[in-house]
Amino acid sequence: MTATELPAQPMEAVARCELYRLLSDPVRLRLLGLAAAEELAVGELAELLREGQPKISRHAAALREAGILLARRQGTWTLLRLDPRATSDPVVDDAVRAGQRACAADGTLARVEEVLAARDAETREFFARGGRPSRSGPPSELAAYLAALAPLLPHRRLAIDAGTGDGALLEVLSPVFDRVVALDRASAQLQLAGERLRRRSLENVELVCGELDGPEVRRAVARALGVDPAEAGEAFAGGADVVFAARVLHHAPQPARAMRALVELARPAAPGRGEDGAHARGGAVCVLDYEAHHDQALREQEADIWLGFSPDDLRRLAEEAGLSGVEIRRLPSAWQGEGPDRHLIWQLLVGWRDARSSAFTGKGKGTP
Repeated sequence: MTATELPAQPMEAVARCELYRLLSDPVRLRLLGLAAAEELAVGELAELLREGQPKISRHAAALREAGILLARRQGTWTLLRLDPRATSDPVVDDAVRAGQRACAADGTLARVEEVLAARDAETREFFARGGRPSRSGPPSELAAYLAALAPLLPHRRLAIDAGTGDGALLEVLSPVFDRVVALDRASAQLQLAGERLRRRSLENVELVCGELDGPEVRRAVARALGVDPAEAGEAFAGGADVVFAARVLHHAPQPARAMRALVELARPAAPGRGEDGAHARGGAVCVLDYEAHHDQALREQEADIWLGFSPDDLRRLAEEAGLSGVEIRRLPSAWQGEGPDRHLIWQLLVGWRDARSSAFTGKGKGTP
């Protein structure tokens, strides 16, 4: 019995003579016939049977107490349906069939669809008027949609958000991945990210202050994977299923070194071959950054070091760092927000750590 379901007396407790008496009423027979066809509210049954609601309620209460009907509350509605176990009794089964025949003969059963359509009328009218006012940008319920999508995706045990900033990307990663490590070297940015986590109830995220190849992130990855950081060792080979670096690379003093650090945060490729005979892939690395541009103002406004990267240069950095299957695509300008970089061309690189990449060493070499 659910929390909203009303209790009913088991069929075995009803004396046979009482059962015959209960099922001798023609209104109850027709009520059973309708309740067997569809779960209906008391008011809807009253409309269909052309009886008053109090009378239908009394008949329904008697049938529910006999264990023949089930009832549940939905706000002010009481919805009734036939208990499927009740028809194991041949007397009840015969009564239900008789009620259905009576409702079919007088056209009541055919009117059930009209009653159900009336439920939908107010909703149809609401959306025909335009529904709720539309708003630009991602929906506030985006996390719910992503959580629904998550079970369809493989390899979602751990994600790393490298250079998380104020944590905007965490609203996408947290509902999808079991665990998320969000890394930034600026404690002020992590404070903003922490406020976002509390405000949006993102409870599976660990914030880490440190460098991409620093020991702090190695320990956080070990914890996320259920490994004791003290036992992980310098050559800990664990890693993330996906590593994200969203508009980070153009801030790196040494982009090649930063790319290597991102690759080493990803899960190493498993030995052997996959089911299709191809070499098994390691974790993915997703780099979102600008194509090469000439806007010098961003060096002052956003502390950019590099004015973007050509697709060929970005691919070379990725492949030299140990990524395979590299794909690069331009993103539509409508996806680029309202920031000072919205006029640039954004590109997304995705690649997978291959067998050539070394284990995650985490030796704390400083800023990539």
